[in-house]
Amino acid sequence: MPDLLFEIGTEEMPALEVPRLAAELKAESKRAFSAAHLAYKRVDLHYTPRRLVLIVRDLASVQEDQVKEVKGPPAAIAFNPDGSPTQAAIGFAKTQGVAVEALERVEVENKVYAFARQTVPGRKAVDLLPEILPSLVKRLHPSKSMRWDNSGITFLRPIRWLVCLYGKEVIPVTLGTLRASRVTRGHRFLEQEEVTLESATTYETALEEALVTVDPQTREEAVIGSLKEAARKLEGEYLIDGELLGRIVNGGEHPTPVLGHVSTEFINLPVEVVQATLREEGKFVPFILSDGTSPYFMGFRDGLRDEKGIVRAGFERVVRARLRDSQFFFDKDRRCSLAERVRELRKVIYDVRLGSLWDKVERIRALAGEIAIRTGRGTPADVDRAAFLCKADLVTELVKAFPELQGVAGKIYARLDGEPDTVAVAIHEHYLPSFSGGELPQSDVGIVISLADKLDTVVGALLAGEEPTGSRDPYGIKRQANGLIHLATTKGIDLDFLDLIHVSQEIYTTIEQKVEMSNVVKFLTERARQFLRHYCNIPADVIAAVSAAEVGNFYRLLRRAQVLTTWRKRETFQSLVIAFSRVRNITKSVETDQFDPKLFTQEAERVLWREYLKVEGQLTRFFKTGDYAGAIERLVTLKEPIDRYFDDVLVMAKEEDLKRNRLGFLSALAGLFLRIGDFSVIVTDNAPS
Repeated sequence: MPDLLFEIGTEEMPALEVPRLAAELKAESKRAFSAAHLAYKRVDLHYTPRRLVLIVRDLASVQEDQVKEVKGPPAAIAFNPDGSPTQAAIGFAKTQGVAVEALERVEVENKVYAFARQTVPGRKAVDLLPEILPSLVKRLHPSKSMRWDNSGITFLRPIRWLVCLYGKEVIPVTLGTLRASRVTRGHRFLEQEEVTLESATTYETALEEALVTVDPQTREEAVIGSLKEAARKLEGEYLIDGELLGRIVNGGEHPTPVLGHVSTEFINLPVEVVQATLREEGKFVPFILSDGTSPYFMGFRDGLRDEKGIVRAGFERVVRARLRDSQFFFDKDRRCSLAERVRELRKVIYDVRLGSLWDKVERIRALAGEIAIRTGRGTPADVDRAAFLCKADLVTELVKAFPELQGVAGKIYARLDGEPDTVAVAIHEHYLPSFSGGELPQSDVGIVISLADKLDTVVGALLAGEEPTGSRDPYGIKRQANGLIHLATTKGIDLDFLDLIHVSQEIYTTIEQKVEMSNVVKFLTERARQFLRHYCNIPADVIAAVSAAEVGNFYRLLRRAQVLTTWRKRETFQSLVIAFSRVRNITKSVETDQFDPKLFTQEAERVLWREYLKVEGQLTRFFKTGDYAGAIERLVTLKEPIDRYFDDVLVMAKEEDLKRNRLGFLSALAGLFLRIGDFSVIVTDNAPS
């Protein structure tokens, strides 16, 4: 079966917008061809800044035949008692174009109807494509749209040509005033003449000869290959992120590497500033050598190799001008120390409801101090100094020009000011992780300040009424909460953050609170559950179980969840779940765990009480060290005494004092288990049906 080629030729589109539109076009095309019952092998999607290219491999030439069923009148009306058709059946068959003898009886919801069934032959693909393909373009959603003629068509950029070939045949697809042909365009500057395509299968080869690489994966491999080769020769590393790579790969149709040199006049400019300046241009990739310097960069031109060095000279001229700006910002910032800039934070409004950046710094200092005391991480002096300085670089000229340098600039300036290195590093680290799965703080002080900053952002925004929705999260508090939980669990922060919130809530008394602190607790609890589910692959029933116990200590919450996930697969655990479920079910509504052993009348009560005392003391040691596996092993020993208790003891005794005492004892017993979680909600592999 032939391939289908559909090319939408446009004026230059933004590099970061093209991949999104291409993915949308691919998804829409799959839906459209499936809905049209046109079989195909696969859909390939290529793109450059000037074209979106849909290639449907082995597209069927004819639709699959469709069986059409239409429900008619009830059988009692359509047929006489002897089975002969009534006038209703004859009329229905005529309107459906079938013989009355072909009508079938089909039961629908306990009632029988007359049905007309007929096979509709499939239409040819060449007849369907002029209907399908224009609709694909109209269903795309560019971030911005424009009009360029009176056709009524809108798109991200003006559409200048269309190509549509089914095998070798041109499909007369029309879009606005354009009509598809077999003529495409080569590279705008290198091969401006039109390129006539013989067939859909020769498209990629023909465009490659016209110096257009339509496959983005091929362009990316070429770009990465050039960077790796240069890094090998320079004995260094290249620094590129996904956004910069996307701008380079999708910013041209034939990216060609050009290696440039950074002028020695910037030798004293911090290397991080040089790298940020290069990346900020959106087309230069910095290299870092083994000595920690960045004297080289690589740019990419959309064209042939720069044999005469003209493009390289132009790139270096641009970089030199931008670095002079950066040097100016850096020199201006150095006129006063980072500590002196802190006072400027009073003039910067963080949020009208939450005060200035200075107010936020004061809250961070209070939280960080408490976290440091409770966790024993960092010295109080270093923690307080780092918290005091952590936001000062936000008012520097360098960060205003390069927002990505927040924290990095603070570290640089703090070191130049003679601050302790632990303080300087913490200023940088407190913004980490900056994205999901990103680098985490490594120093104790950095961890403490990062936790305090994220916790304050979440608590402050929620109290001010900025609870995130599906489409709106201006403070990014979901990301901040995830970062807080990720950091706490990864670094083993043995701290109850929900308790910390309650203890420190007086620092938020100046805020006009739109919600109660309980809303903050609810939000963080739910984020913790989501974290366990999506990032740690903890089963839903285990999450429900551990959520019944302490949830504010995210590190211990994860530890308990991991241990329960392992234990739930063991046969011995099922019997423990059943035994505990009996205790849990009878004590759910009991409000007290007070009891008097002197009121025990049965030997089974006294046996279970003695085992309870043994386990209680041992569990305290296990919980202190976080040995939840050892705790569960000890709880397993209670299974038989619990079973015996329920066999021999009538909990709901007629005597009120006796009943109350027994319920209090069982409630206390349930409390031992609940320190790990509610085992009764665990679904075991061998659970009884």
